Amino acid sequence: MNRVSRDCNALSANDSQPASTGPELVRCPGWLISARALLAVAVIGAGYLAWVSITNEPLAGCGPGSGCDKVLQSRWAYWLNLPVSLPALLVYVALVGATVLARKRASPDDERGAWAAMIVLSVVVAGAALWFIGLQVFVIKAFCRFCMVVHGCGLAAALICVCHIPFATDPTTPMWSAAPDRRGIPRRALLLLGLIGLAGIAVLAGGQLLVQKERNLVKFLPGGSSAAATPTGVHGSAGGTGSNSPTSGGQSVDWPPSPDVRLMAPGVVSLYNGQFLLQLEDLPMIGGPGSSNVIVYLYDYTCRHCRSVHNILVAAQRQFTNRLGVVSLPMPMSTNCNPLIPSHFDSSLNACEYANLGLALWRADREAHRQFDEWFFAQERPAPIEDARAYALKLVGVEELDRALADPWVKEKILMACQLHFANWEATGRPAMPQLLLGKAVSIGPLNSVEHLLALLQRYLGLHTYRDGF
Repeated sequence: MNRVSRDCNALSANDSQPASTGPELVRCPGWLISARALLAVAVIGAGYLAWVSITNEPLAGCGPGSGCDKVLQSRWAYWLNLPVSLPALLVYVALVGATVLARKRASPDDERGAWAAMIVLSVVVAGAALWFIGLQVFVIKAFCRFCMVVHGCGLAAALICVCHIPFATDPTTPMWSAAPDRRGIPRRALLLLGLIGLAGIAVLAGGQLLVQKERNLVKFLPGGSSAAATPTGVHGSAGGTGSNSPTSGGQSVDWPPSPDVRLMAPGVVSLYNGQFLLQLEDLPMIGGPGSSNVIVYLYDYTCRHCRSVHNILVAAQRQFTNRLGVVSLPMPMSTNCNPLIPSHFDSSLNACEYANLGLALWRADREAHRQFDEWFFAQERPAPIEDARAYALKLVGVEELDRALADPWVKEKILMACQLHFANWEATGRPAMPQLLLGKAVSIGPLNSVEHLLALLQRYLGLHTYRDGF
């Protein structure tokens, strides 16, 4: 104990001496304690984010639509189809190891190699932190607080390490050959080591730019007799109006584990073994109610990924014409009108109001509903609610819109969509949006392209485009 104390107390005297004089290195200089503490936080944070990505568990305190969800569901959360937290974890651990090796009483050559590794890794850590912070600010335009803590700690630790590089006082000290009598890093080697670190950043950025991961999760649910659990008195009903409604205090419904979307009769679609019966003539659709194949789409008007998926669905349906119909149901991720999501989830601003407007327009004028969705989803961000209402009024007029908004049908269909989302959540374990029900499969999250959707339709419905020869 006394020896360690003497080493730590000798910090200011020993750590400031030139590296080439060969002083006995201390074990716990203050800057090293700070750097390792920051790296420990980064390692724990990156490890947790990696675990969340691998297990598909929800991030603590971050519900669907939150900044964390937007960041972690984006393409920038992956590198070559791997969660970026995995290589980040390895780099942080390697930097911790380099700090250990550099502070040992090792030979000058071994020490120089450890410091060289520390410089390269510090450049990689600092550059990666700036890259991902920039992506959140300028590209994703949302922030993950876990990610920001990890990047901030990593950046601070890297700067501390770089600021304490022991430069050699002897200009003839070599970097890449043996010099057992001289310590420290030659200044002329610093540029090369920095460029090696920048090459690592280029590999990171290039991998993300060139390889786009499929960010959606598809759960194939063949069906069975097991029932999903229902949390804390939340119940579902087939059409959103029965006695088992969440607001009526009815008995719990045992959801079959597969959506099993199928046509029961012309214009009638069954889901979850008849728990939901959808009358196609009565619901918003992309395509017509007489389509020979029907899928169901749940979306939130405020969801960024829903915006791109909507346009993909429209383009795909045009290729299939009357062979594909898409039931298009707004499902607000907001506790203001969705009783089936926990109160701690981040509610989407105005999600309920947008859903009410969309369904009211369908009720008032189906062509106006199509125009509204086309206008709304063509924009980079959700239009302000005042602008959305003004556009709806322009399409159908004040009297018609107010009459449709007062129709109980609007609230009933929103509740039905919430219950269907809850059933999917119980069956898949994932509440993220948007969601597509394709036969016995549920696709959760964004799609990359029309081709991506066509591949899903072919795999889970056996539906081919005519250009494929079918």
